[in-house]
Amino acid sequence: MTRRRPNARANPEPLPAPRRLLLSIAGLVGELNLAGAPDVFWEQLRARYGAFELPAAAHPARDFVLGLDMVSISPLISREAVQRRYDEALTRPLAVTAAGRTIAARRWDFDVRLSGRAGRGGAVLYRGAGRCEMSPFAVDCILRVIFSTLLPRAGGMLIHACGLRHAAVGVIFPGQSGAGKSTLARKAPEVDDVLSDEIVAVRRMDDGWRVFGTPFWGDFARGGISMRSWPLRTVAFLTQTDEVAMTPITSSDATLRLLGCFLAFSTERELVERSLAVAIQLCAEVRSVEAGLTRAAPTPAVFRRLAPHLGPDVTRPTPPANARELISEFRALLRKQRAYVFRPRGAAGWLKSGASLSVEAPSPAAVFAPDDVVLSWVPGATPDDDRLVCHPASDRSTKGERLGRVAILARDGRTMPLNGALAALAPHLTPMLALPVLRMAGR
Repeated sequence: MTRRRPNARANPEPLPAPRRLLLSIAGLVGELNLAGAPDVFWEQLRARYGAFELPAAAHPARDFVLGLDMVSISPLISREAVQRRYDEALTRPLAVTAAGRTIAARRWDFDVRLSGRAGRGGAVLYRGAGRCEMSPFAVDCILRVIFSTLLPRAGGMLIHACGLRHAAVGVIFPGQSGAGKSTLARKAPEVDDVLSDEIVAVRRMDDGWRVFGTPFWGDFARGGISMRSWPLRTVAFLTQTDEVAMTPITSSDATLRLLGCFLAFSTERELVERSLAVAIQLCAEVRSVEAGLTRAAPTPAVFRRLAPHLGPDVTRPTPPANARELISEFRALLRKQRAYVFRPRGAAGWLKSGASLSVEAPSPAAVFAPDDVVLSWVPGATPDDDRLVCHPASDRSTKGERLGRVAILARDGRTMPLNGALAALAPHLTPMLALPVLRMAGR
């Protein structure tokens, strides 16, 4: 008789299937393929980056694709193990190389490398692989390194700043640690107006400079609620004073201050030159002030003093930069409010007078019935190609994220499912759904 070894496992547990996380931050799209990530860790990542997650699809053009082999963290069950980990962190700090079309980053808990190749239209796609410990902090550091390296090549940068939406425009408050970024974010009357309390993204677009929220937050643990960007009106450098005061500064002074606040992990000449060019152009085209704040100053008082430096028409609705931003914000509002109701223009005869259409976000455990009509976000190759599509739940050919169920809201308040024979009308609902969503563009 063959004796089985005590530690042998007759039926070893299969490794988790590879997971794909598709993110869009400041208009750059990155794909992470995580091998060996268990369900709990995967859900942690999706909870943190959910506002910036694109529907899984083959269509969106990527700026980078990175495969990560996720490895378990050794348990720190003894004083010696803790000391070894501490020594390792000291001897292997973060080191980044970004020369030419190569990005390499390593630290005591990860090691990754990407190489860029020219694709269609001259765009460069970076592909790479590496290993990473099963830590959200390690994954977050990798993403910060990649996005801070690629953004200057696209006319943008990551900045240590508190970013706030005010009416229909954006303002950033750069500052080093301790300058008051998180304090300012906590005092915002509406938390959804906080784009980040630690790191925001700015980028030069066709219509001027825009500021984006990011999932790279600090003590306030709050980033943007969607991929939506806002016109950047003012750069207000934080200082602690005895009273609230806004003092205009020159573009050259602003550039020097900004160079001390932008996120950079590499001192390679090419990256430094690109970042300097972005900083100079930003400070030449956007108003800059020194924002003297007190820790007790309420946010409304800050913006009252800042008003003369924001320019005109701060309340005029500003459309999103593209369809992707618009749909992303629509998804964020659905997640928060659970429903979005509107009355279509030029309603068809089957929709009775006074009735409206409702998009209802499903609960986490909800399952769509086969004859339900659902609204899906279908991403395209470019941000302008993204679209909302109505289709029966039984239609599996529509690849995208199912945002909610479409129903009829009668004049008396009753909700009637749009199913059965009416499901055939789903393709015709798409333009009627798109128009009301466009009306909310200015928020």
